[in-house]
Amino acid sequence: KVIGGNRNMLEPLYEKTIQKKKSIKKYFDNIQDNIDIEKVKKSYHEQEFTKENQDKIFAAIDGSFNKTKFMACFIYAIESQTIISIPDEGIKKESPSGDIDMVSTIRSRTIDSILSQHMNILELKSTIDTLQKYPEIDYMLMDGSIRGTLMNYSTNFELPSLITRYLNSKIKEIVPILEKGSFPIEVTTNTLTEEILYEVRLSLEKNNPEIDINEIRSEVLRYFEGLEQLTCINYLLEHYKEKIICISKTSSTKDFFNENIPDAAVLEYTCENPGYTYLDHKEDNRLVRYDSENEIIRRTNYPIYPELSDNTFTIFFTRLDKRANVLKIEIPNKIDKNDTEKIEEILNDLHSTCINGYPYILKKAHDEVIIKNTDMNNIINKLEVFEKTGRDMLK
Repeated sequence: KVIGGNRNMLEPLYEKTIQKKKSIKKYFDNIQDNIDIEKVKKSYHEQEFTKENQDKIFAAIDGSFNKTKFMACFIYAIESQTIISIPDEGIKKESPSGDIDMVSTIRSRTIDSILSQHMNILELKSTIDTLQKYPEIDYMLMDGSIRGTLMNYSTNFELPSLITRYLNSKIKEIVPILEKGSFPIEVTTNTLTEEILYEVRLSLEKNNPEIDINEIRSEVLRYFEGLEQLTCINYLLEHYKEKIICISKTSSTKDFFNENIPDAAVLEYTCENPGYTYLDHKEDNRLVRYDSENEIIRRTNYPIYPELSDNTFTIFFTRLDKRANVLKIEIPNKIDKNDTEKIEEILNDLHSTCINGYPYILKKAHDEVIIKNTDMNNIINKLEVFEKTGRDMLK
C-alpha cells in the first residue's frame, strides 16, 4: 500500500518476482532432466570414507582483504595466517602477516584485482614460512587453485624491454631470501617501490625519454607484483608440492561432463553419496593468448620461470560425506589415474579432519583471518581519518 504518495521502490521487483517465479522454479526443477545422469555416474566412484581419527599433521592457509573508499583513495587492510592441527596437541596459529595502506581511487576498476594479488602473495609467503618451520607437516590445505592463479596471470603489459629485463633481474633477489628462511612476510613490491621507480626513471631518461614514468608507474609495479607471485609459487612447487592440496568450494569449470552447468553443480544434482570422480591431468599449463573472437593465437611460457608451464596438476571432484558439499581437489603433482589406493588414502586423511564433509582446519583458517566491515571501521577510527566518502549524503 502506498501511503502519502511515498511509493515503495521495491514494488517493481516484487511484481517481477511474481511474474518470474514459475519459470525460475521450473528451471531448478528440470536441471536433472537435462543432465546425462548415466554418463555422470559412470565417471563417479562411490566410496565410503570411514577414517574418523586424525593421525596426520595438517596445516591450512587463508587470507582476507577489505577496503573503505574515500573520495581520493581506498584505505585497505590485508591479512594472512596459517593454522596447524597436530593430533593430540590441538590447533595453533602460525606465520601471521598483515598490511594497511592506500590506493588512489583512480584505480577503482582494478582495486579488487590489486588487493587479491597482494593477499595471494602474503598467503604464499605464510605457507612457505610455515612449511619451512614445520617440516613434519603431512598436508598443507589451500583454499582455491594454484593452477587457476597461474592461468589467470596477466600478460597485458606493454613496458619497454629494458624495463622488463631490469624487473626480471630484480625479482631474483628474493629467491635467496626465501631459501634462507625466517623472511619478512610482506609484499616485497611495496617495500621496494621507491627503489624500483628510481631505477626505472633513470632507465627511461637514458633510453626512452619520450615516456613519462608517471604514465607507466602502476604498470611497472603490477608487473613486479606478478613476478613476485610467480617466484613464490615456483618456490612452493619446487620444494613442497607433495604436501599441497588445493580445495575449492565453488568451481565454474565444465571440463569433466561438458554439460550446460558447471561440473560441481552436475554432481550436486546427480550423486549424493560420498565418492570421487575420475582423475584429470592438466599437463600443458602455458599461458594462452586469444584473438578478438576468443580463438587461441599462441601459447607462451611464464617470464623467468618457464618450468611452471610443465607442472602437472591432478584434478578431480569429491564428496567426503553423504550430501556434503561437492569439493574440487587440485594436487600439483601427477597421480596415476589407476592409483585408487593413493587417492583414497588422501581422501580418508581429509575425512579425518572434516566436519560436515569440509576440512575443519580450512574453515578455522578462514574464520581466524577474515576482515569484517566492523574491523575496517575500527581501523579507520584509529587512523583518525574523517574524510568524505562521496556517499555521505545517502547515510
